[in-house]
Amino acid sequence: MDRPVGIETDKEVVIIGDIHGCLIEFQEMVSKIQSRYGEDTIIVSLGDTIDRGDYNVETLEYCFELQKTGRFIEIQSNHNLKLYRWFKGRKVNISSGMKKTIDQIIQMPEKKQEELKEKYIRYYESLPLYLIINGSVVVAHAGIKDEMIGKVNRKIKDFVIFGETTGRYTEKGFPERLDWTKNRKVDKYSPIIVYGHVVFEKPYINNKAYGIDTGCVLGNMLTAYNPFRDEFLFVQAKKQYFSFD
Repeated sequence: MDRPVGIETDKEVVIIGDIHGCLIEFQEMVSKIQSRYGEDTIIVSLGDTIDRGDYNVETLEYCFELQKTGRFIEIQSNHNLKLYRWFKGRKVNISSGMKKTIDQIIQMPEKKQEELKEKYIRYYESLPLYLIINGSVVVAHAGIKDEMIGKVNRKIKDFVIFGETTGRYTEKGFPERLDWTKNRKVDKYSPIIVYGHVVFEKPYINNKAYGIDTGCVLGNMLTAYNPFRDEFLFVQAKKQYFSFD
């Protein structure tokens, strides 16, 4: 669904950063969250659950199962959108990270491929563009500006999925990103914004915006954040699964 979703809850809420096929660490994080806060905790995924890691299909299947519990919400993200477009037969640029996902899929029996395709298309089409929790926390894959909250159009969709860039590219061919949090004006009424997409060595906190993609797939760690308790959880990567070099 290409629109935001708002929820009101008195349950614990924990947001997990970019997973990128790190299934073992993801499962460990879910267990850690449920052990700490209870099994009825609402777990929110910032997306980018696939590509670069070793267990991309298995991670998708795990997300499908978590969604069935009614206590797991994933939001739209650039890597998962790209897989959606690929499954829909659209032309996409298959990066080395995405190739790890595609290779897993095409090695499956044809019937299993078709089942996964149908399941994934339904799943992705059910995901909110971004999530507003209790009116005080906003979860968006690449972030969101305050004036965009509660709205949706093409510009906003591009921002929350792909982030803000300069239009230039780095030496490694990636878009040069802008830190949209630097000029954010906040007061006591401003919502907390939790986002991923941009990799940091440790959580990046600036102007009530929390960047929690800490590069698990690159060998660092998987990060989760409980915004209502202001608490972080970490799971160390078991290994380095991917390198940009």
